[in-house]
Amino acid sequence: MTEAIPIHNAWQFCPRCGADSGQVGQQPFRCPVPDCRYTHYFSPNTAVGALIVDTAGDMLFIVRGKNPGKGKLGLPGGFVDAGETAEESLVREVEEELNLVVLEYQYLASFPNKYSFSGVVTPVTDLFYVAWVETLEGMKAQAGEVDGWSFLPIEKVAAADLAFDTHRLALQAFQALNTG
Repeated sequence: MTEAIPIHNAWQFCPRCGADSGQVGQQPFRCPVPDCRYTHYFSPNTAVGALIVDTAGDMLFIVRGKNPGKGKLGLPGGFVDAGETAEESLVREVEEELNLVVLEYQYLASFPNKYSFSGVVTPVTDLFYVAWVETLEGMKAQAGEVDGWSFLPIEKVAAADLAFDTHRLALQAFQALNTG
C-alpha cells in the first residue's frame, strides 16, 4: 500500500447485507439493495488533547511513540472511546500516557483533523482542554505510545516539530486566551 486513502474510498461492500455497492467513494455510503438500503455517513471520530502548563509557564509536550507523527511533539490525549464523554477521555488519556491525575479542565477549542492509520484517513474532530493536574511528580511515559516528554515555552515550538496541525492551532488559541 503506497498512500493512505480517505475512509469513504475504502468502503465497497454493505456492512449490513454484504452487497457490492458498485460505487466506491460515495459519501454517504448507500446500499443499492432495495430490501436493505443501509446508509452510512462518514462523520468524524472525536479525540481530545490536554494543554498542561508547569509553574514556569512551559507547556507539557509528549514525544509520540508511534505513527502518525512518531518522534514528533504532541499534546497528551487520544481518541474518545464509545460510551465515554470527551472529559472522561481526557482524564483517562492523560493518566494512561503520563501517569498524571487531572483535577480540573476547561474547554479551549476544537479543530477538524485527518488521522491516517493503517492506510486509511479518517476525519477527526479534536477537542482541546486546558488541564490542571494533581502533581507533575511520578510522571511516567506509556510504553509504546509515548517516547518521552518535555516542558517547552510555546514560542520555541515550531509547527514542523508538531505531529498534528491541530496542536499548533490549539497552542495559538491558548496564547490568544492568555494574552488578550
